[in-house]
Amino acid sequence: MHNKTVSYFEECLRLGEWLSEADRRALYRYLLESNKINYGVQANLLLKDSTLSKKIANGEILYSLKDNVVSYSARKNGSSAFEENVRQVKLHDFSRLQIKKLNKFFAQTEVEVIWNYPLEGRNFQEEGSYCIHSYPYFDLRYFSNGRGRIVGLVNKLKIDDTDLRKKLKAS
Repeated sequence: MHNKTVSYFEECLRLGEWLSEADRRALYRYLLESNKINYGVQANLLLKDSTLSKKIANGEILYSLKDNVVSYSARKNGSSAFEENVRQVKLHDFSRLQIKKLNKFFAQTEVEVIWNYPLEGRNFQEEGSYCIHSYPYFDLRYFSNGRGRIVGLVNKLKIDDTDLRKKLKAS
């Protein structure tokens, strides 16, 4: 019998609500770095068509763009009902900044979908409401619990997730 080793990234896709906060932050940074080209292509498609659909883990994401505001809805694969407009962000007027912001938004939404709709694994997943943080990882207020961007920047600089990201990159 062949024993397949599961990569850390594949393990993250199965852990869902069992991912620690540090794991989710590292996963966000990993997705942002490793999908830079794909996210750029997807961002251009979204800007051109005003909608984009994609899948990750056991979830589907539907992005929509209206009046320079992008939002996403998500659902578990096989479900007919979407969690509507889970998160939204206003885009800049400059194309290059729009792409950069959309890349961060895509990584954030993918982490949230993995967190809420993981692949089947050995850990029991609660059925319940869709979980997100008030502030996304790309907002410095996330790192300060809403106490301001300067405090957030200081706290962000103190975080060292190098080992977790190396583990993900080795996947």
